[in-house]
Amino acid sequence: MSVVMQSDTTEALMRDALLGAGTSVWEWHIQTDQLSNVDTSAALLGYAPGELVSLQADWNDVIHPDDRAANHEAYLRHARGEVSIYEHEYRARTKDGEWRWIAERGRIVDRDSQGAPVRMVGTLTDVTQRRRAEGEVLEMAERLRKIARHVPGIVYQYRGFPDGSGHFPYVSESSIDLLGLSPQLLMTDASHVLRMIEREDREKVFGGVAEAVRAMRPWRSEFRLHLRDGRKLWLTAAATPQREASGAVLWHGYIEDVTELRELERARQAAIAAQAANRAKTEFLSRMSHELRTPLNAVLGFAQLLELDTREPLTDTQRRRVALIREAGAHLLQMIGELLDLTRIESGQLAVTLTALPLAPLLAECVELVRPQADAAGVALHFDRAGMQVAAKADATRLRQVLLNLLGNAIKYNRRGGTVQLRVAADVAGVTLRVIDDGIGIAAADLPTLFEPFNRGAHQHSTIEGAGIGLAVTRTLVDLMGGRIDVQSTPGAGSTFSVWLAAA
Repeated sequence: MSVVMQSDTTEALMRDALLGAGTSVWEWHIQTDQLSNVDTSAALLGYAPGELVSLQADWNDVIHPDDRAANHEAYLRHARGEVSIYEHEYRARTKDGEWRWIAERGRIVDRDSQGAPVRMVGTLTDVTQRRRAEGEVLEMAERLRKIARHVPGIVYQYRGFPDGSGHFPYVSESSIDLLGLSPQLLMTDASHVLRMIEREDREKVFGGVAEAVRAMRPWRSEFRLHLRDGRKLWLTAAATPQREASGAVLWHGYIEDVTELRELERARQAAIAAQAANRAKTEFLSRMSHELRTPLNAVLGFAQLLELDTREPLTDTQRRRVALIREAGAHLLQMIGELLDLTRIESGQLAVTLTALPLAPLLAECVELVRPQADAAGVALHFDRAGMQVAAKADATRLRQVLLNLLGNAIKYNRRGGTVQLRVAADVAGVTLRVIDDGIGIAAADLPTLFEPFNRGAHQHSTIEGAGIGLAVTRTLVDLMGGRIDVQSTPGAGSTFSVWLAAA
């Protein structure tokens, strides 16, 4: 009698201990559908003794409707012998109407002579806290996955073993965009990306990793990577090592594509070099221009003295030869002046002073200055200043330079018997000066580069003198005066250069 009582007491203590740990023990007589220890199981859900009937069918009522079919199927798999133990987790309704997660395990311990299940024993455990923790972990993992997906580089973990092998426990989805390789592929075989490292960079990369392992300090390296599509990327990789108890080293790192940054840096360095070269060129041209003008002025001066010498007059042949010297020198002096203007423009040293400038006197002056050139070329000049009372916002010296260049070109690139017209049109906003010729014209392909320095288009190798500087200087001068210059031309029919200036 005392032995039985002691056994009952021990069993009760075990049940209470299990219940305190959130677990109950049950026994199911399958053929009668009777459950034992229902009160203990019900207590896990907050029910008082006797509130739940001792039948499996009644217990099924507290299982969440969405979980009942899966729970029954788990039992059937065990009953059919497909699995050795019945295991399933489902939601069960508490007395106050909430849902808690229950982990149920059991095993059939008796069968009849036909092999049908007779008795089954098992346990119920409240795993709500564990499921919530797992849910929080999954939610956090999903949140980190989404964050990592939108990080431009690759976030990764790499575990390196003492024998030199290793694998990626984690690689962010950005590997698809950056490398064209899925995280799953890299986590399966790390060599997929390691083989893509440029051969010349491998020693630097792997040697840097080995040194970082010895010192257990952060590692950083920049290297090239060959993609499957043939592209080459520059990558920066950084990682921090953490030694594990097994002797392995776990790296937490980040890989970033720096190809564009390197290209930008290379372009920046090239731009700096180009600017330095341009400054050197500008300084050289400026110095040379000044150096050349001094002896050239002497040549022109002595040529004029020879022409004006009455004591020892030149013969006709000598006079023609001296005239050629003077004309060639004057042309060279003009080119040097344009070159000097160009260097001042490029260095930002050429300034203009804008005033309300009456145009009629200046235009007439320019026409008369180029008339000898037009007469020599057999080109007729037309300009009607009668009644013209127009003023523009301009610099007199620079506007004179613009007009002389445009009129000179219209004569130079004309034909004997041709004409050059200077026309003026004004409105409230501004004044337009047009230099119109019926000369050889300009090809459409040469128009986009017409105002670039040293570009003479189709006349690059012609007998017509020029260095391709005048129009470049002309456009810049017009821009400095707040105006604009346009050109329209038809090969064989002539050209029209239009200069617009703000009204004064």
